[in-house]
Amino acid sequence: MKRILLGLAIASLIPVTGFAASAGEQSCRACHGMEKTIVGPGFNQIAARYKGDADAVQKLKISIVEGSSGKWGSTPMPANKDLTAEEVDRFARWIMSLNK
Repeated sequence: MKRILLGLAIASLIPVTGFAASAGEQSCRACHGMEKTIVGPGFNQIAARYKGDADAVQKLKISIVEGSSGKWGSTPMPANKDLTAEEVDRFARWIMSLNK
C-alpha cells in the first residue's frame, strides 16, 4: 500500500504537457527534451524552426516516420516506422502547438 501511495504521489508531480505519449512516442523523449537538445533538438526548438511554415506538420510527419539527417547537425534521427499514422499526426500537431 505504501508503494502505491508513493507512486501516486510521484505521478502527481509530473507536469502535464497536453500530450499523452504511447510507448512508441515515449522513445522520442529519450533524444528530445522540451526546451533543449539531448541528442536531437528540443520540441520547442523544432516548433520554433517550423513556425509559419504551412507545410510544417507534413514535414514533421515525414521526418518522424522516415528519420532525417543533416537538419540539426550530423547526428541522424532514426526512422520510427512502428508508430501508427494517428500517433505520428497527433505528435506532429502537438509539436507545432507549442508555438501558441
